[in-house]
Amino acid sequence: MDLKFNSSQDREHAVAMLQKSRHTWSPTTVKRIKICVEKLLSIGIPRNCLESIIHLIGNLRRSCVRCLFLYTEQNIRDLHGRENWQIGQERGHTALPFLFQNIVLSLLTSIREVLEPIKLIDENPIEELKSDVQSMFYNVVISFADCLKHLTDLIENSKSEEAEKQYIEEKDSCYNSGIKTEERLVLILGNCRHTILTIIPILLQTFKAHGYIANSDDSIDNKSLEQYSSLERSIFDKYVNSKENFVFGDIQQFLEPNSFPWDSCNFPVGVSIYVQELALKLVLAQAELQNIEKDLLKRIIGHLLENVTVRVCGAISEVDRFSKNGAVQAKLDLMTCLELFKDNMSQRCRRTMYDTLDSIPSADINTEDETVLKMLLDKFKQQNSVIFSCLDYNLTNEASFGLTNYGSPGDGVSRRRSQKRVKGKGPRSPPPASVSANTEI
Repeated sequence: MDLKFNSSQDREHAVAMLQKSRHTWSPTTVKRIKICVEKLLSIGIPRNCLESIIHLIGNLRRSCVRCLFLYTEQNIRDLHGRENWQIGQERGHTALPFLFQNIVLSLLTSIREVLEPIKLIDENPIEELKSDVQSMFYNVVISFADCLKHLTDLIENSKSEEAEKQYIEEKDSCYNSGIKTEERLVLILGNCRHTILTIIPILLQTFKAHGYIANSDDSIDNKSLEQYSSLERSIFDKYVNSKENFVFGDIQQFLEPNSFPWDSCNFPVGVSIYVQELALKLVLAQAELQNIEKDLLKRIIGHLLENVTVRVCGAISEVDRFSKNGAVQAKLDLMTCLELFKDNMSQRCRRTMYDTLDSIPSADINTEDETVLKMLLDKFKQQNSVIFSCLDYNLTNEASFGLTNYGSPGDGVSRRRSQKRVKGKGPRSPPPASVSANTEI
């Protein structure tokens, strides 16, 4: 029968619908032909008379498996439209990785039906397609990374008014979810982490258990780790950059070289405003992370504290000349930073702070000045006890593992196999108990 279409668009639509539905009828076709062959064999028809049909089944299997994988790939890439940004019982990620897992496991069920051996003929049809299945499985795994990247791009595009309409047309629910852009980036980061540490190992183990991937083959695991590591670094950098703008945006003017009259200021009456702003902004950033993904708290706050150290110490180190009052003010600011962040600072940050503190001239500072300095520090701690209690959350006691335990951004993804060893690691040695006790003023 010759099908007629009113226009070329109707023809293209029909072809697209046929290709889209092919993944549903192909397994059924293979199954029915297999049943027919088994019936013919059961009534005594010689196998050599059925060679054409057996060859047809082999071609159909290969085509069907390829079609199933391609359809699954596209289905996974389109998962970004199903993101609702709701955090389940396991905090730190959404349901998207589980949707990815369910789709792949459903694919496995369909493949098993297609590759079911024909009685009296097939011994192990899986061996014929194992190499193809391995390469196509890798593409399916990476397709979810493409989905997460597309979701990240949508979030970035949503910041501009021009992209807002396109963002809504994509029917992506994240625009009206009430969640901030930075919080969505953290959730995508959590999804990436959960996928690489939990979902992909489950899928690999399942496919290996059914014989579709060789047990000794780690190439898929290694290549997927590289892809997700690159994605994770990209998302992490975007989030940290947005947090840096939030933390340093309003106080950047105070951190410019010689922005404060260090050589002609009055005797200090309190901690500088930029230190108070830094403390408040870091508390807000930490609260946002604690509400979404605690395992990323140490890593991101640690990165921000590195920048705090570089900027504050850099600004004070570039001062041309200190008066006695300016030197007392600079020491008060640095000592306050150390007291605020000492529990969560790295050894390198603390060492940089102490070196900068020691570089401030103190020849003209007498015992009375030291007493006033200590009194102003104690006064600040009493007046801002809430901020100190918030920042007193020791990140080293957090049960961190996986991505969050390896220093520089992105390193954790590629070291998943060290997870068990890191998990039992105890907290760092505590920082110095008192700043004033370790620093000569």
